[in-house]
Amino acid sequence: MYLKDNVPKVKVEKIIKAEKDKVFSTMTDFENLPTILPQIFKSVKIISREGNSLITNEFVKMAGREITQKVKHIIQPTVKHEVFILEGDAKGSHIVESYEETSEGTKIIVEGDFRLAGNLNLLGFFAKGKIEKSINEVMDEFAKILI
Repeated sequence: MYLKDNVPKVKVEKIIKAEKDKVFSTMTDFENLPTILPQIFKSVKIISREGNSLITNEFVKMAGREITQKVKHIIQPTVKHEVFILEGDAKGSHIVESYEETSEGTKIIVEGDFRLAGNLNLLGFFAKGKIEKSINEVMDEFAKILI
């Protein structure tokens, strides 16, 4: 099990049959995420934007739990999206999404160190599996939209 100091470490890989530019731009279109995937992203509000960095307030459903969080996003277009949870039940979590072009489409690699408190702390021993399942579900939904 990938646990260090009770911090679930996850890694999920998925190939989406769409061009990398389209996949990346859709997955980082924060303002439209509640329209694109309303079952996951209840609301996303951009608080600030400076260069390739954004800070958002988000209300999301993750691992079967609804949470509110403040998030810093650092974007390296079509290559990497880095996420730092600044406030909320996953405060201190760090997630990196990498995008690679393949002959089959776009390979997305999501790696994260998740710190869980509040509603998310209730996931307990099953946290790693539930987080991985939740990430897979999000990517499956994006795959349906992008085909």
